[in-house]
Amino acid sequence: MSEVLAPEAFIRDLVARIEARRTFGGHPLWLELADGKLSREQLKLFAVQFFLQVREFPRAVSAMHANCPFPKERMELAESVYEEETGRISGCNQPHPELFIRFGEAVGLSRAEMVEGRPLPATGALIDWFELSTKQRSFIEAAAAINLAAEGQVPGAFGPMARRLQENYGLSREAVEFWDIHEMADAEHSDVGDNIVVRHATDAATQARVRDALQHSLDAWWQFFDGIQAAI
Repeated sequence: MSEVLAPEAFIRDLVARIEARRTFGGHPLWLELADGKLSREQLKLFAVQFFLQVREFPRAVSAMHANCPFPKERMELAESVYEEETGRISGCNQPHPELFIRFGEAVGLSRAEMVEGRPLPATGALIDWFELSTKQRSFIEAAAAINLAAEGQVPGAFGPMARRLQENYGLSREAVEFWDIHEMADAEHSDVGDNIVVRHATDAATQARVRDALQHSLDAWWQFFDGIQAAI
């Protein structure tokens, strides 16, 4: 069994793993999207698949809240759920999936095309992982999978993407609000995850489970983008 790492060393290890497998800002499809290389039809395919996981993400955060045994973190997760479902903390006053529908409509999709979209296999696998990691694994593993591996990739990636979408696809500031809101909100959410993991993964076995959940999540995100790229 691997030795237990001190908190500072452990979080450095996790951050290094995230950086090595970063989908947001690192995947070839993300770079093509940012560079304006997708046609309007390809952009629409991307938007439908991305929406399908965006729609399910608040339920993953809600499941984390329900399973959280720590009062302070549970309160912070309650705020995260409230923001995901209402947008009232950030001031956008829209559920986050609704913000993404606005983006989809701006690139030429109808609401029905998004809501009734069929997930690609890798999209379905990512959504299944949301549920498995938050309902069948321990809370600390869920924090690694959702707060660190998912929300932890967003800061520094979504804000620049919003500007590139405006520049390269002619979208308005309002159309890319989903990306801007998450640049701000997920910086706070992922910090919560850092604190949970540092505070409670204090033995070698728990740290190993955290690494496994983190890596599984990072791989699921990368394969999600692989699936969209193959379809495009």
